[in-house]
Amino acid sequence: MILLIDHQDSFTRNLEHLLAGFDRVLVRDRLEIEEQDCEAADLIVLSPGPGNPDQYPETQDIYRAWRGKKPILGICLGFQLILQVEGASITRQSQVLHGVETEIEFDPSSQTYSGLPPSLRVARYHSLRVDPASLSNLPDTIRITGCDPIRNAPLSFEDGKRKLFGLQYHPESFLTTFGHPLIENIRHACME
Repeated sequence: MILLIDHQDSFTRNLEHLLAGFDRVLVRDRLEIEEQDCEAADLIVLSPGPGNPDQYPETQDIYRAWRGKKPILGICLGFQLILQVEGASITRQSQVLHGVETEIEFDPSSQTYSGLPPSLRVARYHSLRVDPASLSNLPDTIRITGCDPIRNAPLSFEDGKRKLFGLQYHPESFLTTFGHPLIENIRHACME
């Protein structure tokens, strides 16, 4: 079962539909999560959402309680929240990217991008970003696997040891090429 923690974002249901192609999905508001929800999950997904990670202390607590115990995938806000808890800083980007399709540079040897073509475009909906200057504060197990080639913003990461994954972009959007295979790769890595 996939537990999708909802931050009341308009993309949550689209994300649910994508994830439902892999397993049963339980959608729960971040304020209604119970321990048995997390225990029963094979994968915990932190949804996109408005605002910044500081506005979601409950989700930060859930992340701290379950990192290293359950595979966790953070998308957009979830991506930022995980990296902030792990030591990175979140800053406002100079250009707001809402509904924008951009190229991504990625590491083809990563689990996330295994077997995908060398050129990918992804859908971005964010005004905040992980500050590249703060990446040195992250644990050595976290590896940045994708970035914006123009703005140098981190766009994906993975931590194979603790089975943590993150995507700053939206894999469920029709603007993201290969969104389904991206999730399939992450699911496969989580099940190993």
